[in-house]
Amino acid sequence: MCMQIMHSVFYSGGLLLIMSISACTAHIPPEIKQPLEGSPSIGEVRDKADAYISQKVRWGGVILDTENQQDTSSLTIVAFPLNDSGEPLVSDKSTGRFIAKFDEFIEPRIFSRDRVITVTGKLLKTETLEVGEYAYEYPVVEVEHHYIWPVKEDPAYINYPPYWWYDPWYPYPYYYPVYYPYHPHHHHH
Repeated sequence: MCMQIMHSVFYSGGLLLIMSISACTAHIPPEIKQPLEGSPSIGEVRDKADAYISQKVRWGGVILDTENQQDTSSLTIVAFPLNDSGEPLVSDKSTGRFIAKFDEFIEPRIFSRDRVITVTGKLLKTETLEVGEYAYEYPVVEVEHHYIWPVKEDPAYINYPPYWWYDPWYPYPYYYPVYYPYHPHHHHH
């Protein structure tokens, strides 16, 4: 899986890192990238859940919570509108919350809080859970495809060219000749 590749080359120099990133972004599953015809919004599902049960949805957002059982896992996700690539546009305007259910144990270190994820799958049901003082109805999606988006704040992702080009001390050997001290008094007779 992409994420693991990235972790393994993370410390082995910028070049590999950049290559692995471009390899990763190319591998956004088409199911994630392509708009899903008739995918209802979370608001629509909460208003009339029965009408949408077993319909396919394509939603994404920020992971709030990961809960693993024996063979299933569920993520609580704060949803946001998706952009053209299917990436959630995180802002202060959430479209609601939903639960993404996986038929497998998922790695909590990868699916960690605040990571951005997009999923597609069938709407199973809505589930009412307490959020603080009030009950909130969460649509529950049985995940078929998912994609965890790369972390944006990471220095490696801040606009190409690669970040080390901005480091005045890199690479050492080429800049030093300028600073060789010049001692005129050595040449005095």
